[in-house]
Amino acid sequence: MDLQSLKQRFGIIGTSEALNRALEVAVKVAPTDLSVLVTGESGTGKEFFPQVIHAYSSRKHNQYIAVNCGAIPEGTIDSELFTGASEARKGYFEEADGGTIFLDEVAELPHSTQVRLLRVLQTGEFMRVGSSKIQKTNVRVVAATNISLQEAISAGRFREDLYYRLNTVPIEVPPLRER
Repeated sequence: MDLQSLKQRFGIIGTSEALNRALEVAVKVAPTDLSVLVTGESGTGKEFFPQVIHAYSSRKHNQYIAVNCGAIPEGTIDSELFTGASEARKGYFEEADGGTIFLDEVAELPHSTQVRLLRVLQTGEFMRVGSSKIQKTNVRVVAATNISLQEAISAGRFREDLYYRLNTVPIEVPPLRER
């Protein structure tokens, strides 16, 4: 794999060793179904890494859905991800079945949504909001955050078990000033 053409294809800027290592990890993990947690400061281009992972995976011909968890109000995030039972519209986890879902700003998820996400990661199952029927989904989850999830766990804002499920393969994106 030629890193320079990969960077050009996805518009990734920089030439540092740390950036090259992060890209190599992304390409190496792409053919697996492992969860990936992308970390780094704001503005580092974390959103490019799930695109790289999806493009080099066997899921590349299926849906890729990016969700900014911090931009969806707390009262509606469950409906957006898992949809209400009476609604005809599919939630993101149904839409992305067979593909990849990118959860940006994952640390912003409320606790109730963290519990639902953990179940999807553990069993591939979820229930639509307001339903008792179990749905199956086959989705690869790539998450990103610019805050320390370890600190969020210590403060009781993020579930430790969810952190370990998401952080199966960590990718640290170096800041622009270092590349």
